[in-house]
Amino acid sequence: MKKAYQADLVFIGNQDYIPNGIVEVNAEGIISHIGNSASSEQIEIEKKQGFICPGFINTHCHLELSHLKGKVSEGTELHGFVQELQQFRAANELDIENAIKSADAEMTKNGIVAVGDISNGTSSFDCKQNSTILYHSFIELFGFDSSQSKEIYTRGIALRQEAEELNLCASVVPHSPYSVSNDLMKQIGETKNNSSISIHNQETKGENEMFQNATGSMINMLNRFGLDLSDFNALGKNSIYNYLPFLNPDVNTLLVHNTYTTEADMEWASSQNKNIFWCFCPNANLYIEKTLPNLPSFLSKGLKCTLGTDSIASNWQLSIWAEIESIQKHFPNIKIEELIEMACQNGAEFLGINDKFGRIEIGKKPGINWVNEGKVEVLA
Repeated sequence: MKKAYQADLVFIGNQDYIPNGIVEVNAEGIISHIGNSASSEQIEIEKKQGFICPGFINTHCHLELSHLKGKVSEGTELHGFVQELQQFRAANELDIENAIKSADAEMTKNGIVAVGDISNGTSSFDCKQNSTILYHSFIELFGFDSSQSKEIYTRGIALRQEAEELNLCASVVPHSPYSVSNDLMKQIGETKNNSSISIHNQETKGENEMFQNATGSMINMLNRFGLDLSDFNALGKNSIYNYLPFLNPDVNTLLVHNTYTTEADMEWASSQNKNIFWCFCPNANLYIEKTLPNLPSFLSKGLKCTLGTDSIASNWQLSIWAEIESIQKHFPNIKIEELIEMACQNGAEFLGINDKFGRIEIGKKPGINWVNEGKVEVLA
């Protein structure tokens, strides 16, 4: 049975919107009509205050860390967060499985229809197979010792194949500049059939200090972990200059967090790779570092920006709308239509699913969210 909804605003998913717009969907949730009037006088219209928009795209999450909700301290900065994470990460398999299912259900309730999710193992695969959310699994590799890079890479490719055999979309990706050797980064960059990749980028000041002059909190953390840093040579520049040349510029590339990315970094990166997307997880930044990236600077340059929640270990909830509210609080001059574009069309474009998601268009099934007074309800 066809349903019709009218709201004060209907956001298409880019920066376009229809005042007092009407959206009609069929029984399968496929958009059959949009406009200022209904397709027929016989159709009953359900009127809503607030606005309607497509389902949200969460481009950065860690389902595997869901069992760590509330266990890692706030405000420790990244080096402290990582150290605590290692202490608590081991857990009963059933607890991990149940926490993953709970996180998936929370995102579904909050109007998230697709997720770019970090995977270090197979614990999330069963949930992803049975979820209404479309997942892309980023098979994340760690390894600062170049002598182990071939073995680490081989394991990553095997895990990607295991995901694909379950009909799950997957890519092999680096964790971060400070945890992946140049040799392993090069192998990842040369990977065939990597549809999209992501990397944690400049989340903490210590990351840039490491590559500028081999000092700072991240160097200290790696030393405490007992890693051999004898092969590491500081570049004399921020971290992004070291790793980006190793990655394939023809593949959609998501740089996540960008808290300490400078305008010079943005301009240089954009000149090197035309397929870069910049992901922001503001609540995770506040949880871990108690600071935020200069988001208006990225938007003023016309860069393609997306939103993520990060994990429930580094956030208070898994909600893209909560991320939008946080941005509105700290950067009130950013327009809501820009934030909707980040949360919908740009995320879908990065994941390569914009033929189905990200925009309210006839023939698509993007999910329909109703947002009013800070609450999200899924209509279709």
